[in-house]
Amino acid sequence: MNFEIKTLQLTEPFRIAHGTSATREVLRASNGELVTEAPFVPYYGEDPEQTLAVLQQAVLPEKLPRTAALALNLMRHEIICQQTGRPLAAFAESKLGAAAQAAPPGCRSFSIPTDLDAFEDRVREISQQFPVLKLKLGSGDLGLDIATVSVARMAAPDAHLLLDVNGGWDLAEAPLMIEKLAEYSPALIEQPIHHRLGVDAWEELRALLPGSPPPIFADESVQTVEDVRALADFVDGVNIKLLKSGSFDAAVAMVEAAKEQSLQVLLGCMIETSLGTTAAAHLAPWADWIDLDGHFYVTNDDYTGLMYDACGKLMMPNRPGIGAVPR
Repeated sequence: MNFEIKTLQLTEPFRIAHGTSATREVLRASNGELVTEAPFVPYYGEDPEQTLAVLQQAVLPEKLPRTAALALNLMRHEIICQQTGRPLAAFAESKLGAAAQAAPPGCRSFSIPTDLDAFEDRVREISQQFPVLKLKLGSGDLGLDIATVSVARMAAPDAHLLLDVNGGWDLAEAPLMIEKLAEYSPALIEQPIHHRLGVDAWEELRALLPGSPPPIFADESVQTVEDVRALADFVDGVNIKLLKSGSFDAAVAMVEAAKEQSLQVLLGCMIETSLGTTAAAHLAPWADWIDLDGHFYVTNDDYTGLMYDACGKLMMPNRPGIGAVPR
C-alpha cells in the first residue's frame, strides 16, 4: 500500500473560531487503483510528514494517528465493497437498518465574514440552490457574530440557518448569545462553548438557557460513543464526522448511539476533496442534517463523486465502495 500527502488549495482563506487556513492537507492511501482519503485538521495537531513516517514503518503501531487510522479503515471497506459490488452505505445499513427517509437537503457553509456586504451577496446567491446554510461564528467579536446572522437572515429569509460557534463563546457569553440569536429562528446552534470545559459546563449551560432555546448541538465535545451518551441530557443533537470518529465503523456506532439517546444527527466533514466528502455522504440517509460541502472550497479537487441538484438535493454516485472517481 502506498501513501502520499496532497496539499489542497482553497478558493479563499477559511476563517473559523480555531483560526484561518489558506491551504489544507489530506492523506491519500492507495492499493492498486483503489484510493481513500483522510484530512488533516490544524486543531488536531497531527503533523502530515510524521504521519507519513509512521505509515512507512515495517510494523505499524497499535495506536495510529486518527488521519492514518481513517484512511486505512476506509481502504478496508473499499476493498470489501469492490469485491462484493456494494456501496459503502451497505455497511451502515447492516448496522443501522434501512434508512427511514431520503438524505436531508444539502448545506453550504460560510466562514466568518470580513466583508458583510460581500457576505450578504454570496448568501443570497447560494441560498437560491441550497435551503440550508451554515454560518461560522465565534469570531471573538459578539457584535460581528450577531451581524453575521442578521445579514444572512435578511438575505435568505426562508433558509434553515445552522449557527456553528466552534467553541468561540465562554460560559457567560453563550446563554446571552443563544437568547439573542433565537430572534433569527436558527435551526440549531452548534458547539457554543469550548470542548475543553467538559461535561459539567454543558450541564451548566443547559441550566442557564431560556425556556425554549433553539436546538443545541455538540461537535468538538463529541469524539466517541461514550461522549454521545455523556452529553445526551444536555444537548439536542451531535455532529458526527469520519475524521473525528477515527473510522467509518466508529462513525456508524456514534450514529447508532445518538439514535438510542433520541438525539438528532448532523453529518459533517472537513475541508477535503470529493473523495473524502463522498465517503462521509454514505451516512447521509441516517442523518437529520448534512454539512457535506468541504470540496467546494478546494480549487484542485481531483475527484468527482457526490453532487447536488439545482434544489440542493444530494445525489450519490451509483458505483461500488465510496464511488468517487478521478476527474
